[in-house]
Amino acid sequence: MRIFIDTAPLIYLLEGQSAVSDQVETQLGQWISTGKTLITSTMTLLELLVIPKKHGDNRMVRKYRALLTDLLSEPLVPLSESIAEMAAEIRGIYGFKTPDSIQLATAVHSGTDIFYTNNLRLAKFTEIEVLTLSAE
Repeated sequence: MRIFIDTAPLIYLLEGQSAVSDQVETQLGQWISTGKTLITSTMTLLELLVIPKKHGDNRMVRKYRALLTDLLSEPLVPLSESIAEMAAEIRGIYGFKTPDSIQLATAVHSGTDIFYTNNLRLAKFTEIEVLTLSAE
C-alpha cells in the first residue's frame, strides 16, 4: 500500500500541538511498522520551507529536510507535465486550490492508495481515499 503525505501532517509532526502531532506520529508509525510506502512531492518541500526560509531559520530547514529523508520510502515526486494536466482537471472539476490539486494529482499519478491530509474539503475527491486527521 502506498500513502501520500500532504504538507500539513508533516508540519504538525514537527511544530504542532502535542495532541495533533501525537496523532500524526502514531498514524505514520503504524504505517511504517506495517511496511507501507510513504511518499510526498516537491510541492510539499516548497510548502514546508516557506516560513523557515522567510525567517532565515536554517535549523528548521534542516529539520524538515531530515524528516523527509528519514520518513519517506521514495524520493520526492517532481511535478511533471502529466501531473500538471491532471491537476488542472482536478481543479476544474472540484474547484480545489492549485497546490491541493497538484498534491492530489501527484498522489494519483504515483499510484497511491491513501492521501493523508488535514484538509476536510479534499474529502470530496473520489479517485483515491482521502484520510483526514479529524477522521481518525
